[in-house]
Amino acid sequence: MAKISRLSGEQRENLVAYLDGELDETSAKEIEQALASSPVARHDVDMLSRTWDLLGQLPTSPAGEEFTSRTVSSIRAAEKPKARVDDAAVSRAIRRTLGLAIAVLVLLGAGTAGFLGTNRWIPNEADEILNDYEVISELDKYLEAGDIDYLSKLQEHREFSEHDEPNAP
Repeated sequence: MAKISRLSGEQRENLVAYLDGELDETSAKEIEQALASSPVARHDVDMLSRTWDLLGQLPTSPAGEEFTSRTVSSIRAAEKPKARVDDAAVSRAIRRTLGLAIAVLVLLGAGTAGFLGTNRWIPNEADEILNDYEVISELDKYLEAGDIDYLSKLQEHREFSEHDEPNAP
């Protein structure tokens, strides 16, 4: 049994041009040889030919003036040369953006430095109270004592001294 040859991708793409008679001689002969040797290729061309025939039987509606003008406009737009980018404008935009970014970074840095500086070096009333906590917690006892002379006399007596606790036997 003979091996069935198929059309190459390039030959498949050229089938429509072959049916319309738009191919050059070399490509047309190549497709004719493939059609002569391959029933699969003949079937593909037959199906394509039938499809074109069926499309030809469909009713056609005339293209309106708007369709024509839009098509012509899109073709003209595609043919126009693309706008060139102005290198000077691009560099100005980059410099402007870079300057803005640096200004924002400087402001953020200054704000952070100001916050950290005031948080660390300006005294806070709550910190002062925490530093004096031992005195404040015993404030009631100090107020009852009256003055410092009384407290000094109490400390001289051994019974009230916290440093000389009796040793347990």
